[in-house]
Amino acid sequence: MSRTLHFSIVALAAVWNMAGGDSCSQNSGDTTGVSPHPAATVTGPLAAAPAATASATTMSDEEDYAVPSAPFTDAQRNFDEVKKTLLSGYYDPSITEEALYRAAVAGMLERVDPAMRKWNKLLSPDDLAELQRDLQGEIVGVGVKISFDPATGYVDVLGAIPGSPAEKAGLAAPDKIVTVDGKLYKGLTLRDVVFDIRGKAGDTVKLSVLRGDKLVVVPVVREKVVFDMVSELVVDGDVGYVRIPAFNARTPDGLAAVLSDLVAKKVRGAVVDLRGCPGGSFDDAVAAASEMLPAGAVVANLKKRASTEAVTSKRAPVMTGIPLAVLVDHASSSSAELVAAALQEGDHAVLVGQRTYGKWTVQMIDDLPNGYAMKYTSGLFQSPSGRSFQGVGLPPDVEVDMPATAVDAAEAITDPVKRLEADTQLKTAVAMLRSGR
Repeated sequence: MSRTLHFSIVALAAVWNMAGGDSCSQNSGDTTGVSPHPAATVTGPLAAAPAATASATTMSDEEDYAVPSAPFTDAQRNFDEVKKTLLSGYYDPSITEEALYRAAVAGMLERVDPAMRKWNKLLSPDDLAELQRDLQGEIVGVGVKISFDPATGYVDVLGAIPGSPAEKAGLAAPDKIVTVDGKLYKGLTLRDVVFDIRGKAGDTVKLSVLRGDKLVVVPVVREKVVFDMVSELVVDGDVGYVRIPAFNARTPDGLAAVLSDLVAKKVRGAVVDLRGCPGGSFDDAVAAASEMLPAGAVVANLKKRASTEAVTSKRAPVMTGIPLAVLVDHASSSSAELVAAALQEGDHAVLVGQRTYGKWTVQMIDDLPNGYAMKYTSGLFQSPSGRSFQGVGLPPDVEVDMPATAVDAAEAITDPVKRLEADTQLKTAVAMLRSGR
């Protein structure tokens, strides 16, 4: 069975958007849509940090992952010879044939194309189950949004999902999680943290939290958490504001409900906020964009191995004829970039903020007979006019810098007046709509 995805990692301890590191947008990013079994696609930047610049004496990351380019003749025979030698002569006697096959498959996916190694992955049954839950928009966890520093092992709390166990327990920025059930994470990965915070509904996880200069233990009971819900606000009297944190199975209907409410309130313009959005399901992103584009409009072009197809709107739009602005930043990735470009070209929306992440690739997920799955790059997507910003990011029409911490703080404000005052990019977008831009 296969699915298409589109991600980038955003790291919610209750939400692990796998893109590269494993955000299958994006992360990462993607003909995305995880259906029960048939096709699901992924795009997005699993927000892997940019590789450090290679010095004169060290190989670049891509070179380190490259394989020799000379012809590898009699491939099967040589493969068998390597396997036989490792099983009989490798220093570690615990190496098994199963381990070698698993490593070979993982290596094929990650090393066949060094440029796509962040997105091409072998997924374990647990990895696949987590990804499927993410694409459905719900997991069992505590609902805390986090970032992770592997050098220190500290986990920064960025916020909590409204109504989640994390919010009820009082977790909030700038708390730092030091341990999870006594476990330290220095030298480990964000994925390790996320897996340990998630778990079985009803179980308690104990978080040691650095709060100011005090270390406190915060017990939190895990629950089913619904995340990445579309939200709305009316600012400046008659301008609708719509926040889309990610694209999953709940997004299209959630967006339709929000837009219908704003239309009923007779807003004269709308701002779509895609800042920090790591991507998600390609199919759900197309469906979401369709809520704001004319029926039958081209949402994106999908360039595959031997063909390029126009992906068109399949839903009747809820909001049309209303001026739009779209907020983007460096963390807007994959499906978020797809939607921003579609609205810019198809509905003349003005893009405000910062250049986007630059992940314009699509990944497919194919199930394997043993319960594993393979995630591989199956195509590139382009804007309706055929533009691609892979590796460089989509530039805004109006550039307005704003620190991510300031954006996070502004998004936590629910009062429309105070929200507009605190959010420079939103204020600029509203001004653009007022000016008729």
